[in-house]
Amino acid sequence: MTFLIILIMLFVLILLKVPIAYSIGITCLIYIITNDMSLALIAQRTTMGVFSYPFLALPLFVFAGVLMEHGGITQRLMRLANALIGHIRGGLASTMVVSSAMFGALSGSALGVTAAIGSILLPEMKKKGNDPAFSAALQGTSGILGTLIPPSLTMVIIGATGNISIGALLIGGFIPGLILAAGLVIVSIIISKKNNYGKGERASLGEVGISLLHSIPPLLLPVIILGGIFSGIVTVTEAAVLGVVYAFVLSVFIYREVKLSKISTIAMQTITISAPILLIIGVSNLLGWILTAEQIPQAITEFFVSISPSAIIFLILINILLLILGTFMESNALILILIPILMPVIGYYDVNPVHFGVMFAVNLCIGSNTPPLGVTLITASKIAKVDLLHSSKAVIPFLAVMVFVLIITIFFPSLSTSLANLL
Repeated sequence: MTFLIILIMLFVLILLKVPIAYSIGITCLIYIITNDMSLALIAQRTTMGVFSYPFLALPLFVFAGVLMEHGGITQRLMRLANALIGHIRGGLASTMVVSSAMFGALSGSALGVTAAIGSILLPEMKKKGNDPAFSAALQGTSGILGTLIPPSLTMVIIGATGNISIGALLIGGFIPGLILAAGLVIVSIIISKKNNYGKGERASLGEVGISLLHSIPPLLLPVIILGGIFSGIVTVTEAAVLGVVYAFVLSVFIYREVKLSKISTIAMQTITISAPILLIIGVSNLLGWILTAEQIPQAITEFFVSISPSAIIFLILINILLLILGTFMESNALILILIPILMPVIGYYDVNPVHFGVMFAVNLCIGSNTPPLGVTLITASKIAKVDLLHSSKAVIPFLAVMVFVLIITIFFPSLSTSLANLL
């Protein structure tokens, strides 16, 4: 009964558009007051929520991504993608997907990728005769590739919250991310050919060579981070520090796009992005403590055991639940509320934690493009200056690709675990 009251109160606040951190905090505050507990619990448990070494990697990855964004990396990556595939019908759309995948591997932020790539390519696609709704839908779905392709901020949060190997999660999303990128490219080309959208000029071999040369340094960042983690030389947090140093040297001294006077602005932007996430993490730890005190994880386990005779049925039911919740709940909130509750359940069904984490992340990608709270779709629609209703219709073929990737991720665990096991 307590769980239902907490859940209803939390969802009501979310539906009233109260910010996620405050929704969770108010719910916890009311519980503590009504149960005559000490208010000191709020400060203690919230502080403990962020007092975790792996969470230190989060603002560091954000800092590296923002440095790369200001360092002219976006244009260089798009130049390479356009030189390789921009001349085919649907090539500009494919350039959007490939550029988002490459930049997502550097920034790890879905909204950052959507804004950075979209602000440059969406106006260009409109000039070439592409339907703005189609372009916005493609950018929204392409923007989330950074959620799967490492290094991913989402994977860091999932790993730290669920006590799952962050290194294994980072590499675990790589294959599903590549499959999703390939699917988006194929569908975008089919739609572009069907509607006779414009295409660019074929690049010369010299242009391909120059664009490749300029893109190699930034593309080495994921190699440095993942290579350091899986070689055992550094931890995830130490790898994030290496990423910041490399991004700083690249942006300030090699490309010279970032002046030292601009570092304070970049640091403030990093704080603006990281602080809300860390606040949600802190108050979610308090909520997790309340749920544990009420023995909610045990009750949830007993419930699923009673209705799910096998692990695969459990995974299908969980994904249906996530697909529904993802339409109106923010991704980080879903992670921080549900992961602590579900981890004991997946332990009962003997589901690989890395497989579950990657599957969870793929589901979050769908939620980020499903109205009414499809944040990346909304962001792309605003940049493209197109009505959300029109882009919501245009996104359906791309959502079908994402659902396909989710299904094969559920039924073929090796897609998310084989690389991690190998390394």
